Amino acid sequence: MSDQIGLFLKMLREEIEESLDNIQYLADSYERKFKNGEVSNYVYNENEVFLAQEIAGLRRFLAFVASISSDVKTPEDIVILIGDVIKKKIKDYEDPEAVYRIINKKLEKTLRYLKLRQNS
Repeated sequence: MSDQIGLFLKMLREEIEESLDNIQYLADSYERKFKNGEVSNYVYNENEVFLAQEIAGLRRFLAFVASISSDVKTPEDIVILIGDVIKKKIKDYEDPEAVYRIINKKLEKTLRYLKLRQNS
């Protein structure tokens, strides 16, 4: 695996892990609000289920990223591969659309950063 591919995958994992931390923070915030009586049981449960689905989808994505083989030649190839696979997996697992959007944003951000780094 080339250094460029390795760096891209490392940065992508870090970005997704940051998103997981942010979602967990949001889930903790909803739990505090529920315990303080600021949100109803219904709202809390709906949010908890939705965020748990997002977390599960992102964790599955991280496992997929770890399985990407060395036959991928460029970061752009990874973006195409992930785009194709992730759409199918989201349907298979019935993950929220938010998972796909988060992953796409992180892919774009990581690719943009890597290109800027190469040009400087």
